[in-house]
Amino acid sequence: MIQSQAVVYFSEVVSTGSLRKAAENLLITPSAISRQIAQLEDELGAPLFYRSSRGMVLTDAGNALLRFAEENSSSILKLRTTIDGLGNLTRGSVRLAVVEATTSDFLPTLLAEFSREHPNIHFEVRVCGTQEIADHVSADRADVGLAFNVLSRDDLVLQGRMVQPLHIICRPGHPLATNHAMSIRDLGETAVALPDRSFGIRYLVDQAAEREKVGLNVRYEADSLQLIKKIVSRSDVVGFMPPLTFENERSAGALSAVQLLDVPSERSTLDIVTSRYRNPSAAARAFLSGILMRIKEL
Repeated sequence: MIQSQAVVYFSEVVSTGSLRKAAENLLITPSAISRQIAQLEDELGAPLFYRSSRGMVLTDAGNALLRFAEENSSSILKLRTTIDGLGNLTRGSVRLAVVEATTSDFLPTLLAEFSREHPNIHFEVRVCGTQEIADHVSADRADVGLAFNVLSRDDLVLQGRMVQPLHIICRPGHPLATNHAMSIRDLGETAVALPDRSFGIRYLVDQAAEREKVGLNVRYEADSLQLIKKIVSRSDVVGFMPPLTFENERSAGALSAVQLLDVPSERSTLDIVTSRYRNPSAAARAFLSGILMRIKEL
C-alpha cells in the first residue's frame, strides 16, 4: 500500500469531522480508526486532533499531516495514471456487479464514454441485489460493485459514495404529486409497488415503515425496477426509488417524485466497493477512476 492505512483513516476523519461518520464511510469500527490515529500521534510525537462542539478539529500537527496526505494522494494518482498509460489499455476486462437502478442512465453513459476511449476493453455486467453484489466482489466474481447502502464488511473497501435519498414516485396527475415532501405514514391506504427483499431499496422502505409503525398496502412486489416504474406511471400505485433510478422518466414527464421524510432514507447512498484482498486490473482501476470522477460531478 503506497498510502498508509493510518493516513487514509486520518484523512477520512478530517473529511467527515467525526470518528463515527468516518467509520461508516470506511465500513470499519470507530475503535479501529481511533487506534490508527493514536499510533500516528505516538509516531509523530504530537496530538493530531482536539474535540470541540464542531467535532474533531485539527491541531497544528494535524494540519501539517493533512498537507502531507493531500500531496501524497496527488502523487499516487499521477503514478497510477502513468502506469496505466504504459499499457495504453489496449486489452483487458472489467467485471461489474451493479444494482438495477444504475442501468437506466448512469452506468450506460459511463460505459459508452469509457469504450470510446478504450474500445478493446471487454465488460461483463451482472445486475443483482445489494447483498449479492457484495458477495460477488468478495468472491472475486466482480472487480467493482455498485450497490445501495452496503453494510460494513471486513472484506470490502468503500471506494466512493453518492447520496441518493429515497423518494416516493407516482404518476404526474396523482393526488400526492403536488406534495413537496411526505412521511411514509402519510400514504395511508395508498397502494404501493415494492422491489423484492434482495434490493437495498426494499430494506430502506421496510425500515422506514417499521420506524413509523405503519403497515404498507403492498399491491405489487417485483424483481424489476423498470416494471415498477411502468406500473406507477400507469396507475394510482406509488413506489419508492432514488433519483438515479427515475430521473429520465421525471425529465420526460412520465413520473413525479416527492421527497420521503425519513432521516435514514434521506441518507441513502450508492456505494462503490472493491475487494480488500485483491488488486483490480489496470482496466478495472481506470473504469473505477471514471466512476469516482463522475460522482464528484453530480
